[in-house]
Amino acid sequence: MKADVKVILFSLTAVVLFLFPIQQATSLFKFKKLYGAIEEQPKPQLTAQHWIDHSFQDGTEAYLQQHYGFREPLTRLYNQYIWDCYGMTFAKERNWVFVSDDGWYYESGYVQEYYEGNSWKYASDSLQMANILGREALMLSQTQQILDSMGIHLFVLLEPGKELIYPEHIPANTLYHHEKVFSAHEFLHQRFEDLGIHYIDAGEWFLQMKDTVDFPLFPQSGTHWSNLAAMHVADSLIRYMEHWGNVNIQNFTIGEKYAKTKEPDNDLEEWLNLMRPLKGEPNYYAKTRLVDDPTAVKPRLITIGDSFYWNILNHTPFKKIFGGTPYWYYFSSTYYDGPDGNVADIDLLEKVTEADFIMLAYSTPQQYELSNCFAQRFLMEWCYDNEEIESLKLKMKERIRNDKAWMAGVEKKAEIEGLSVDSVLNKENYYFIKNRPDVCFPALADSIPLKQSSKAERILKQKSHNDE
Repeated sequence: MKADVKVILFSLTAVVLFLFPIQQATSLFKFKKLYGAIEEQPKPQLTAQHWIDHSFQDGTEAYLQQHYGFREPLTRLYNQYIWDCYGMTFAKERNWVFVSDDGWYYESGYVQEYYEGNSWKYASDSLQMANILGREALMLSQTQQILDSMGIHLFVLLEPGKELIYPEHIPANTLYHHEKVFSAHEFLHQRFEDLGIHYIDAGEWFLQMKDTVDFPLFPQSGTHWSNLAAMHVADSLIRYMEHWGNVNIQNFTIGEKYAKTKEPDNDLEEWLNLMRPLKGEPNYYAKTRLVDDPTAVKPRLITIGDSFYWNILNHTPFKKIFGGTPYWYYFSSTYYDGPDGNVADIDLLEKVTEADFIMLAYSTPQQYELSNCFAQRFLMEWCYDNEEIESLKLKMKERIRNDKAWMAGVEKKAEIEGLSVDSVLNKENYYFIKNRPDVCFPALADSIPLKQSSKAERILKQKSHNDE
């Protein structure tokens, strides 16, 4: 009997010892992936130099911490333990997720927006922030007027943040200490009115219907508007474009709601990487159906915006309704327009002037950097050929070099940051052009830029020919 026990114990020990490396090597068992932003650790290469300088040992340790067998369930088990016992996980400890006493979850940027605003990331005071955002809005107005002349409709969707719609649940402030002196959402609302920029304030709409709808506009454990709310936003967007563009676009119906959680309704809960689901109010979903309409046209819609738009693309028939739905995510990455790529590589003027509608869609924390320089790049390329653009950039760089006080500041910054003077000079040039393109590119200082690049002239001539 004792011998049998020893055999069993030995066998179990052997299984435990060898099962982990077997799982690491073969991924024999499949587990739900862990969520969150992780810097992937490369597998280190063994060389004499790497062994001597200990980079192989350090790299191996970092690699194994990310790739050991059964990492996913063991991480979730540990997170569940510290969550149940201490109300803490890695995501909460790093202040990625904030949890209120009544069990509502908020992403850090939205908590910061509520307590102190996000202007401190971009400007030292409210006046500087107003100047930066005011110039961005002015360039958007200039872009709108140019596109209007070609029958292309540009508009802005001011998306609400969770803190704007459900401030009563926001967690107590333990981290943010600046005084809130500026709200991009409030500023842009008034600035758009003054400049005549076409826009929809979805935050204002959500606040009006918050107490009358029978479903959550934002999920308790998610950061984006709920999938059901996104469906209603999509329906309203189509009707807005129909009215404004005087065009018949295919509509869709939204069926009866039913309790179901679909990504990303619980994205903040996913970040916690727990074993058990959190308790909370139910999320809802609904099926959509296209309305038959043989007279409907399929306009091309380009959207530049943040992650809120994924709810619309993934849970409504937008891609079937429109003749193209290119999505320029933060005006950086491109989706749904051929192979995924980078906005920097596209022919911007060609793409923009092929569209029927262009929508900029950003939620409250992201509105401080509205359009992510889309309007600036469009105007530069509309007014100047590439050779002129590069020449003016070099002239601006020389202007900084020849300004003794400015150059002294660049040299001091290079010394403090341990960088070369030329690299800091390039950064200084980039950010000055970004914030004051009207100084570097004189045509942009006009209320409506009249100068046209050779490409813009060709596009206008082609459009005129097509209209005849």
